[in-house]
Amino acid sequence: MSYCSRVLLAVLSLGVSAFLLIPSDLQWTSNLPFHAVISGRYSSGRSGYHHDSTIKTSAERTDQRTNKTKELGDIPQYVLDHAPLVHLYSGEQFWPCDIREHLQHITPNLNYTPLQAKSHHEKLTDLDELNQWDGGRFVYLKSDDNVEERPSWLGGEKINPTDPDDDDDDDGCTALGCDGKKQGQQQPLRAPPKPTRGRRSPAPAVLVVVEKEDGIVDAFWFYFYSYNLGNIVLNLRWGNHVGDWEHSLVRFQHGIPKSVFLSEHYFGQAYTYDAVEKAGRRPIMYSAVGTHAMYATPAVHPYILPLGLLHDVTDRGPLWDPLLNAHTYTYDWRSDHLRSGNVTPTAPLEWFYFAGHWGDRTYPLSDPRQYTFAGQYHYVSGPLGPRFKQLGRREICQGRGECVIKDFLDDDDGIRGWVGGGEDEAPFEDDGKVNGAFSEFAG
Repeated sequence: MSYCSRVLLAVLSLGVSAFLLIPSDLQWTSNLPFHAVISGRYSSGRSGYHHDSTIKTSAERTDQRTNKTKELGDIPQYVLDHAPLVHLYSGEQFWPCDIREHLQHITPNLNYTPLQAKSHHEKLTDLDELNQWDGGRFVYLKSDDNVEERPSWLGGEKINPTDPDDDDDDDGCTALGCDGKKQGQQQPLRAPPKPTRGRRSPAPAVLVVVEKEDGIVDAFWFYFYSYNLGNIVLNLRWGNHVGDWEHSLVRFQHGIPKSVFLSEHYFGQAYTYDAVEKAGRRPIMYSAVGTHAMYATPAVHPYILPLGLLHDVTDRGPLWDPLLNAHTYTYDWRSDHLRSGNVTPTAPLEWFYFAGHWGDRTYPLSDPRQYTFAGQYHYVSGPLGPRFKQLGRREICQGRGECVIKDFLDDDDGIRGWVGGGEDEAPFEDDGKVNGAFSEFAG
């Protein structure tokens, strides 16, 4: 046999071998793009290979929504008029962070395995592409740095005093409105009253407005921090994690504020709107030092352990006005469809659909930074994002038990359970189901 014949035979043999390695249900799919095979979007299940039609890249999402992305969600004026003000703790070390900046310091991991080189950084406009790995549920945005060395990016940026009418956002918009020249078709919205001046954070808050039945509109305000510093018990610190999503919720009915929810530890607490402290019409909230749990009063807030051994602390530190810098959205919880709000029309969408964790996975006990006691861990996993915070909840409460809406404030809400101390758990994290499974509107 000639040399050329032997080469040709070898090439044909390799081709047949490669063909046989392709799952049978893909072998004769002539219109299947090659990148779909090699990208992992055809995944291996218990009964063989199957196509996960629910996984879409950001490019496909844009193609699918070409018309819809031009439809901006309407942010009601009353939502802006009653936007919360947040007192950050006076001795806080870990300030609000920009989610865009956070992505510059992480590498996606599938469990404990890096998915790409550290030199590649995700963007808010393509973060959902990480869902191609097992739907994204077990993808963790792992810090590129040793968190115990306290890299500067974990600390965020302190808020600075500013004139509420002065903003320097890249797109010329804040939740107060848009620059008419820059946006062309949109007029600025009327600013709410300013009985007290809050401060602007360089880190945008996230407003998600969800319309429901019976005239109910929920205004979710999300606050992101790159690091959660856990509390100390008996000189040991518990519950540290990279990435921290906290939220508050103002519920309206027919445009009138009715109640407020705060993400305190152990599923949070709800109050009537009249009960909470306010500056004019705007409810005032308090962020706990380190953990950033949200409370209605400046105080020591014990939970689970007797004698106040485990507690959050809030005070009247710098007053943050999230309205001065925010990404705004509307969300249809039934169709799982997000729209940029009409006051920030260029707010990115794709990051919202990332189904994984915004920080490291719980460090194994083989890691010298980790320790455990009684089922609690020094380092726990980062949380899921806003899409998994029960946006479709029927009751204003996030918990699974009875929803108690307090009509008064006090400094001692009683001893609460400790949430999120176990392995692969994080404070306020749901079970991974979009909109939750316990308090959705039934339709």
